[in-house]
Amino acid sequence: MIKNSITGFVDPKHKYHKLVGIKSDTEFKKKWALQKKLKDCLEIFFEVKFEEELTVYKINHGEKTGFFRCDNYALINNHHVDFEYNGPDHYNSTFKIHTDKRKAETLQDAKKNTDKDNGPGRKFEICKVPYYMQLTRDYAKYLFQDWSKEKLGKSYYTDEKFTRAIKAIYNTDDENKVYAPGLHSSKATFANFNEPGMQRFLKEMKEMSLNYPSIKHQIIHSLKLYINDVGEENKNLIIPENNKDFDKWFDLDPEEKYLNCIFPRSKKNYKF
Repeated sequence: MIKNSITGFVDPKHKYHKLVGIKSDTEFKKKWALQKKLKDCLEIFFEVKFEEELTVYKINHGEKTGFFRCDNYALINNHHVDFEYNGPDHYNSTFKIHTDKRKAETLQDAKKNTDKDNGPGRKFEICKVPYYMQLTRDYAKYLFQDWSKEKLGKSYYTDEKFTRAIKAIYNTDDENKVYAPGLHSSKATFANFNEPGMQRFLKEMKEMSLNYPSIKHQIIHSLKLYINDVGEENKNLIIPENNKDFDKWFDLDPEEKYLNCIFPRSKKNYKF
């Protein structure tokens, strides 16, 4: 066990990039993982091209009064779809959360939006991809099977697409080498969430874990490993203090059967 001489925290012994043949940790963080490869992932499963940063104008009394941008837009099965990547500020900034609410109200009501040519408004189906998630098989099924069936009328998930997606995202075709969802060494910990952000997180957890309990187990496992590394006396750096809703959610011993992905901080003997 190696402790950082400045912080006193345990430094992760292993680096994920080594396991999957990526040159450096810096390159992995800049070019790989779900947040960097989300567009590629979407195009593999939906088999259509996605447009990044589509501008949608807000309409108020017939006049354009501002605009929002869709992160990743496509027309799928006659549905206008926007996949949004939610970074940490969507959980700790009251202004960002308020903007999210106004954006959703505009995009989900065809009477409230138009394009640059003043074309007819569109009703968008919005899917949020949280920064703490990675593309495990269960999360892929949640997005491209469950969510897609409910919102788009059909499933787009296949095991073959999943294998192609993880190869594009993590440089591996082995699902057991997928980078685990949750937090590992990120400073954007759940302790930073404000109350609306925490309620957003718990709602997402409830929805995603309903049919896929592995998601909850993996995230809690990552948090407990992180707490172990910074020390119990510093756990307030990782998880919120005195939040009964979070504490109730967190009160779980992760089961080994759900932990079939890579947690760089764990004691498993991975072949790096």
